[in-house]
Amino acid sequence: MPSPTVNASNPLPDSARIALSNLTPQHYSAIERAMSNILSTDLASQTFAQIVDGLPTRDVYQDYYGSYRDDYHGNLEPSQLAMGVVEAYRDGFSIGILQIDVKIFQLYQNALKGSREFILRLMEIIAILCHDIAVNLYIKYEGGIHKPDPANARRKPPPELSPGLILPPTPPLPAEFFHPYYQDWEQYPNGVADVVGYWAEYRLFGGVILFDRAESGTECNDVFIHPVGNYQIFQLSEAQIQQYANFILSDSDSSQHQDMSQGLRFKAERYARRVDPYDAMSLHIYRNRNERKIPDVRPVQCVVRGEDIPGYAEALQDLVKRSGNQQAQ
Repeated sequence: MPSPTVNASNPLPDSARIALSNLTPQHYSAIERAMSNILSTDLASQTFAQIVDGLPTRDVYQDYYGSYRDDYHGNLEPSQLAMGVVEAYRDGFSIGILQIDVKIFQLYQNALKGSREFILRLMEIIAILCHDIAVNLYIKYEGGIHKPDPANARRKPPPELSPGLILPPTPPLPAEFFHPYYQDWEQYPNGVADVVGYWAEYRLFGGVILFDRAESGTECNDVFIHPVGNYQIFQLSEAQIQQYANFILSDSDSSQHQDMSQGLRFKAERYARRVDPYDAMSLHIYRNRNERKIPDVRPVQCVVRGEDIPGYAEALQDLVKRSGNQQAQ
């Protein structure tokens, strides 16, 4: 059972907290239903099992790690031991004893059930709880039962490209699981474990869940996703928000939830609003003020993703098509 004292929602470790069991029955049941639906997916089981193992699977690490690792590349799936741990954890999971920041608690409690504010506040708490599950599993299993020895870590290109070539050791990473923009563990309430928590969000939701906090710093005016890689932060549409709410609050059986695992991960729609990560904090787009350190100078990006420029991909395809037609003539 997760410890109620570990909570990633608190900017300060001594912030006032309150147990979720104190919610009204309708607000409590919504969180209970949502977490049950999410935890019943294969995506959640695989995500948390990798944390228990302390070792990402090959297909997952290639998405965020950026270098070749022998000890990752041969890991095709989480161990049965880790999957069993997660299954037992899920079966014994109860949200009632978990505690969250009292301000977040009250703002959710004040929202009328079924309203847009209710759904956005529910998404906020879901992100916090999923983050905290990752934090607790990472702490409980001390970084993982099969975690690699960092002294042996080497970054190198895939062997089929440069056989035998070994590059110098990488700088020490705070954890094996990370979102590149969320590694400032010194300022996190749970230290390195929160780095892993943000990684779990990226795996479960397609990126870290952020909100338009407005001037007050406490609002949930809109929802944004901060993906991994050179992608910009993007805003969710009302249709995406409603579709997600329909899933997490559904009464479907667990087998249907498992089939919808990939539907949990958000992707930017064609004309979604994009925000450069460097500008997000100044635009009041974040979840916690302490989640990232903004560099003094705007980073120069060598790669611009076509997905971040509406119409760019279509224009490129049209150009390629025209070029092909001209060559054919």
